[in-house]
Amino acid sequence: MYKNILLAIDGSTTSDLALHEALKFAGTGVMITAVTVLDNPLQSYNTPDALAFNFEQAHAEFAKQAEHILKNAETLALQHAQVSLKTQLIDLGFKSGHNDIARALLQAADDMKADLIVIGTHGRRGIKRLFLGSVAEQVIRRANQPVLLIRSPNDATK
Repeated sequence: MYKNILLAIDGSTTSDLALHEALKFAGTGVMITAVTVLDNPLQSYNTPDALAFNFEQAHAEFAKQAEHILKNAETLALQHAQVSLKTQLIDLGFKSGHNDIARALLQAADDMKADLIVIGTHGRRGIKRLFLGSVAEQVIRRANQPVLLIRSPNDATK
């Protein structure tokens, strides 16, 4: 039985499904840690328009959204009996790159001695994953613990 579960959430539909799936493991002695990684995806766009963009303001807005995502996870967990859920926001700041989200999740999993990682197959990164690879794929390749992938309903074959 899993005792320490890292749940990667980003506010996407798939991460919401991952949250519901992780809650199925909940019970006496099980701790779920919902982790959101805050990066700055706009920083990678080095265009003249981006240079005039206020990254600090955007980062502050992303931080508010991340806190909201974590608060929603706490609220949902409270609706289930015997669920122990804590949250963690990892802020990568302005120097993050596409590999840093997976690296941060894996470091958090190792630090908390997670024995399971639950993550959605597709998050909020959209088309960027076609060029850079998905966070979930990077987590699978490098994780020291089992990984439970939750597929998007749009991926299901009919």
